[in-house]
Amino acid sequence: MILTLTDLLAEHWSPFARKHRKHLSGAHYRAVRAVLECRTPALGGQLYRCDDCQQPHFAYHSCNHRSCPQCGAYDQQVWTAKQEAKLLPVPYFMVTFTIPSELRSVCKMYPKELYSTLMKTSAQALKDIIKTKTKGGKTGFTSILHTWGRQLQHHPHVHCIVPALAVRACTPSQSSAGGACTPSQSSAGGACTPSQSSAGGDELIRPAKDKFLVHYKPLSVRFRSLFQTALKDQHPDIYQNLTSAQKRALSPQTTWNVQLQHVGKGKTALRYLAAYVCRSGFTNKRLIGYDLTGKNVLLRYTPSGTKETKILKLSIDEFIRRWLIHVLPKRFLRIRHYGYLSSAAKKKRLQIWNLLGQLEPLPVLPEKEPFCCPHCEGKLKYLRDIPRPQNTRAP
Repeated sequence: MILTLTDLLAEHWSPFARKHRKHLSGAHYRAVRAVLECRTPALGGQLYRCDDCQQPHFAYHSCNHRSCPQCGAYDQQVWTAKQEAKLLPVPYFMVTFTIPSELRSVCKMYPKELYSTLMKTSAQALKDIIKTKTKGGKTGFTSILHTWGRQLQHHPHVHCIVPALAVRACTPSQSSAGGACTPSQSSAGGACTPSQSSAGGDELIRPAKDKFLVHYKPLSVRFRSLFQTALKDQHPDIYQNLTSAQKRALSPQTTWNVQLQHVGKGKTALRYLAAYVCRSGFTNKRLIGYDLTGKNVLLRYTPSGTKETKILKLSIDEFIRRWLIHVLPKRFLRIRHYGYLSSAAKKKRLQIWNLLGQLEPLPVLPEKEPFCCPHCEGKLKYLRDIPRPQNTRAP
């Protein structure tokens, strides 16, 4: 029998909650309730009947919780299609910002504050370094927060998909000269395209080398500095309670991990990140089941840098604990678009496509799988809605 997260929580959540009650938050209880109710009569649904075999079919609603391994597959495909349509015809880079291991325990205690600070400071550091290199150019990118490693361990980091393209406003002298950059500007910021407008237009700036965006060291220094300043100014109560080792990790003597990787046209990296955008840190396919003792859970995983599949053995409490670590606070935005890729800058993005001499393609949205009878694959006929059960309360 295949083990699912729903089965595991149905059997072991109550004793786990009683044992670890002081460490659980409202977000944890909401996530567990959503997973247990997913695709059950508790959420309501529709009743169908097969035209061929006349068998009834109950289609219950999904919970659509981002921590549920059953949900999010179609939303992930739609998101990927829309983002792929926005990929510019330029080289792309994936920039990964990771905070030191000493601060991970603080993220567990204050996830909303620390994760928000992590996303804001990493984005600002990237903007600042690119602006300095391009002498005033503005970039656009997409940031995605990941909190897990391949073994579901706590490993908070931010991935940024960055096109090798910045936009800079032309000065009047440049516009009157045709919008082209001077040689000094081109060597400092990469190749520039002429501006279309005669005055006040924009020019596109590209790196001198297709496989080099910026140097990691100034980006790492800027990221650490912004994070330390934000923690001090915006969350002084959290900063004051840090241990000496945690404050040392925030000091300039500590080098923060920032990785820059050239990812070609960006499609492969986008699809890699999309697997975790609308879904949990694992799928039910990775769950093998219990071991022979029935006290441990077996989970498939592939170590980084290899293609060999291994099996991880975790106690039931440890597996639930690791899953709960990655439940984000309510309404927290784990996907954020910045610069000319933000939703408010659609006009600017279309101008960039125009300067590149192309039109932004329309997204090719995936088609939903046909809704057929699970017994004979015949056509299902809708009969009626199944309402949610009404929970009555005492006066």
